[in-house]
Amino acid sequence: MAVGKAACNRRGFLVRGAAAFGFGALGCSSWSELVKHPLAGKTLPKWQKGRFRISVLFNGCGETSFLVFPDGTSLLIDCGDYVFGGRDVVKHLPDDSRRAGEWTARYILRENPNGKKVDYFLLTHYHSDHSGSGQFSAGRGANGKYSISGIGQAMDHLDFGTFIDRSWPDVNDPAPRKDSFDDWTVKHVKEIYTEAERRGIKVERFRLAKGSDQIRQLHGGGGAFAFVPLCSNGCILQNDGTVQDLGKLAGPDGRRTGFDENALSIGFILSLGDFRYFTAGDFSGHVKRPDGTRADIEVELAKVCPRVDIVKANHHGHHTMPDSLVAALRARVIVAGIWHLQHMNRPTMRRFAKADWPCLYAPGLFPKARRDADAAEPWFKDFAPECFEGAHAVIDVAPDGKTYRLMMVSAADENGTILGAYDFTTTPKPPCLFP
Repeated sequence: MAVGKAACNRRGFLVRGAAAFGFGALGCSSWSELVKHPLAGKTLPKWQKGRFRISVLFNGCGETSFLVFPDGTSLLIDCGDYVFGGRDVVKHLPDDSRRAGEWTARYILRENPNGKKVDYFLLTHYHSDHSGSGQFSAGRGANGKYSISGIGQAMDHLDFGTFIDRSWPDVNDPAPRKDSFDDWTVKHVKEIYTEAERRGIKVERFRLAKGSDQIRQLHGGGGAFAFVPLCSNGCILQNDGTVQDLGKLAGPDGRRTGFDENALSIGFILSLGDFRYFTAGDFSGHVKRPDGTRADIEVELAKVCPRVDIVKANHHGHHTMPDSLVAALRARVIVAGIWHLQHMNRPTMRRFAKADWPCLYAPGLFPKARRDADAAEPWFKDFAPECFEGAHAVIDVAPDGKTYRLMMVSAADENGTILGAYDFTTTPKPPCLFP
């Protein structure tokens, strides 16, 4: 498919130059059959002021995203390091010569307009594939008081302004925690926060409140950029500003103590003009009602979620994202942090594919074993082929929020080579009742 000039097709794709980008659902048998984007093979361009950039990184050890707001404010969401063993392991990239936290820091040092200075780090929840832990480390810090793993390792290479956590300073909120929980992750997090405060880094509890400006542009602002909190610590912010305690679904005396750590994840939306991005850590789980039935907490979240353009899949796309949440978000692009063969698993993919609009799937990796097993699935043709060997998904949003580009950048080395790219127009959306 080729056209001579830029145009917008009716499905929301931006057709630019000599390339037209459509979905398999529009008649293409696969994305790889489409005309190659002019950026393919070139180096990832630097962030430009006024643009909103989101990098969902692939290293095979956890989930990590690095964002640069239109004014240059930077946010690192999670910084995982979890070395999974067994037959379902995926490859680590670029290689195992460094741990994941250092690879992350090196990416940030290349791409951050402010060099070592990172304004925010936000930890969605206490799991080692999001924070690192003492079990997966490069040893102890110089003062012996923390593990060089995940955010603890990135902290040794970068200068952070503020850490944001779901429950600090009380890691036992809403339930008592044992230091051995999840491979000593809670102990690791407490040590890291203590070290951060010793270094003069502010550590704050996430504020689930209407009109919160806890995450905002710090370097002059500009553009219609907004942060909207959605969930944290087993609660969901409602459109009227009240907070729903999900534990109450179990009855008047219900508590969030029965939730696993995933259900306590922080979630929010970031937007620039009409463009919206959804991210909520591993938010997933169920509550048992008094009558014995189960309430899906993602279904509850769906009730307050507006339509967005890009979704970072909850819990790596592993048995998550129910129909109602998929329908509420109605995203055109799905990204995910991958470290296991069954992430973006078949039941989850079938729920995405049931939607009545075209969608591109661009996780950090869709490994060969999955490709062989799922090649006959109708949604298989809608995977970005660049993720077959491992790639960072880099989203670059125009200053007016009306167009955005997804660039799949090789994770095999640090050269920043763009394997492929896709241009979109922002999906028209009805007004929403943001909290």
